[in-house]
Amino acid sequence: MAEPTPERPRPVESAGIFAHALDLLGAALAYFQARFELASLEGREAFGHYLKTLALLAGGLVVIVFGYFFFCLAAVFAIATAFGGGMTAWIWVTLSAAALHGLAGIALLMKVRSLVHRPVFAATFEEFKKDQTWLEAKTAKRN
Repeated sequence: MAEPTPERPRPVESAGIFAHALDLLGAALAYFQARFELASLEGREAFGHYLKTLALLAGGLVVIVFGYFFFCLAAVFAIATAFGGGMTAWIWVTLSAAALHGLAGIALLMKVRSLVHRPVFAATFEEFKKDQTWLEAKTAKRN
């Protein structure tokens, strides 16, 4: 008798439906195990990719924030020097810059607040409500 290969499966013996069900279950488990191993491998690769991307993004943001900080500091000292460069000039320019940044931050937070309170998916929820009303009307008991 020839050995079974993927091209030539083993001949069906009169083992019964239970043996065939076990073979089917074994094949399904092998299929899902192979898919799980592939998904696991790709998941680890994707995790490494996204972790590297996130680390580079965080590093870039830190560098940009420090650059902005040093730019504001240089602008404060340049403006203070332009106003005479007295000992207290840079303090008032720094306070003015801080106040401007504070007002800009408050304005941004107010904008975020208005965006958060705006409903999203309004049309979709309206369609769901229409569907719910229609289903309730169709399934209501008729007297």
